[in-house]
Amino acid sequence: MTISRTHMAPFTLSWCSDLSQAEAIAALFLRQLSPHYISHSELQERRAVAIGEWRSDLPEVLRAQVRQALAQPIATSNTLVATAHSGDTLAGIALVSIDEARLASRAFATLDDLVVDAPFQGSGLGSLMFDWLCAELRQQRGIARLFLESGIGNEDAHRFFKARGCTPVSVTMLKELEG
Repeated sequence: MTISRTHMAPFTLSWCSDLSQAEAIAALFLRQLSPHYISHSELQERRAVAIGEWRSDLPEVLRAQVRQALAQPIATSNTLVATAHSGDTLAGIALVSIDEARLASRAFATLDDLVVDAPFQGSGLGSLMFDWLCAELRQQRGIARLFLESGIGNEDAHRFFKARGCTPVSVTMLKELEG
């Protein structure tokens, strides 16, 4: 099994399958959350209960999701976790879903989350991770398209991704059907 690892001083980026990292990955993710982060995928993936409202048991749900992703073989998994380290410190994470049905006209993946820990924000790590993910997905998995979405109020993320060549393709709306 090959785990792609790239050193981009001062960061090391790699796909992660180390279950002992699950707690640190979940903790980094949880430290960076705000209500603006919530998008339709957080509502669909059991992370949030409403627009702007995280689940009360989010830490447990997230740890279980991370453990499940890390337990799969990287070469065949449809859910990948990428990590960025600065020395021994976890500095950033990304969660990626690979289209397993392959029904689309071009193979695609979805960048579910890209999170840089606060001490490393502004260091260029987010850009390094995004570029690395795109190259890895294209070269190792034959991915032609990368989709992502972010919460409606997450303007910093929108600017970040637009600056990296991402273009809006839709607007996702929600209507609550319960009283």
